[in-house]
Amino acid sequence: MLIAKGKSMIDADVHPGDYVVVRQQQTANDGDLVVALYDEGLSNLKKLAHRRGRAVLQSCNADKKKYPDISVSELNIQGVAVGVMHKFIESE
Repeated sequence: MLIAKGKSMIDADVHPGDYVVVRQQQTANDGDLVVALYDEGLSNLKKLAHRRGRAVLQSCNADKKKYPDISVSELNIQGVAVGVMHKFIESE
């Protein structure tokens, strides 16, 4: 399980502070929400796609200027999101 940070996945109904349940696995299909390592250790929760032979980690936020998709040459899938628990009360 991980705690979501940022607003790049709000259109997939994943909001900052939500708990994301992740099934550990090394493979995923296009359209899956994945936790992936890329570019020397950076990690993200994004929607997986492939374009022109490259993996693309897509944000799920209509503001693509602020939350652009990430095209990577090497990708290490750590798991696939299988559920989200929304946080109703913000901690102070």
